[in-house]
Amino acid sequence: MVFHWSIGAISAGFLVGELFRIALKRLLPSGYYAYANELISTFQLSVCVFEISVIGKFYSSWIALSCTFVLLALKHAEFIFEGAFANPCGMLEDIVYKKAYWVKENIAKVIFQLIGGLLSFPFIQFLWKSTWSEFHFQQVKKGLRSTLEVSLLYGISIEIMATFVTVMSDFMSRGHALKKFNSVIRAASAVVVSYALAETTGTWMNPALATAQTFVYCTRKEVISEHLFVFWLGPVIGTMAAIVLNSLLTWNPKPVEMKPEKKYWGKKDSRSSVENHKNEELNPSELKKRRKGTKS
Repeated sequence: MVFHWSIGAISAGFLVGELFRIALKRLLPSGYYAYANELISTFQLSVCVFEISVIGKFYSSWIALSCTFVLLALKHAEFIFEGAFANPCGMLEDIVYKKAYWVKENIAKVIFQLIGGLLSFPFIQFLWKSTWSEFHFQQVKKGLRSTLEVSLLYGISIEIMATFVTVMSDFMSRGHALKKFNSVIRAASAVVVSYALAETTGTWMNPALATAQTFVYCTRKEVISEHLFVFWLGPVIGTMAAIVLNSLLTWNPKPVEMKPEKKYWGKKDSRSSVENHKNEELNPSELKKRRKGTKS
């Protein structure tokens, strides 16, 4: 029965987010809607992750992994969230390659992503308390705890490696052969990595979600410097490492262009060439007569 309540909670999160999305699309200018889109999308994503964690803890881990795969595949295919990143690391590629809008736009988007993630917990906790599911009541009593179960150095290594693998799976599947399956490959790689390394840091690979789900509302949590070191610095380093490696693998130096030789063909030359061509058709005797005529 818990699965039905979980589907209802996920649907409620999406419904609330879409209602706000429709309203803000009409009220806000197009330039400001991008920030609202990041807030709403991160809110919806965080609500889904909160509920999927309940499914994994109290119902079935395999169903939770399947739900995660579907959610990420839909996100990467841009069927949901309208192309929003909902992850601070998602903007690093644009910063490196496009070299654009670092200070204002991206920092503002990260702030809105954090706000969206932080708003998700009061919403989902209200739904948990409103259900008739015993599993959800247990989740409310248990509360949230940090998922960092290893040392700091080991934890940041896990976050770097996990993020690097998932980002590289995105880069490597952008070619013509795998382009159609890019969203599926990215989702599958994230699910496999998360399942393999779940008992270490939780393998969040998303600083905004990690802060909302494992730090701010937690009864047992690490120091803020430790949290930033593992869950923020780790994914950023992993993403940047993947971007640098992809740049090296796809770097093609531009061939040196040979400048064409300049040809100065004036009117005089063109006329003389025409005359020479005509002269070639004449007999030698006629040529002598013409030359004598020109001299005189």
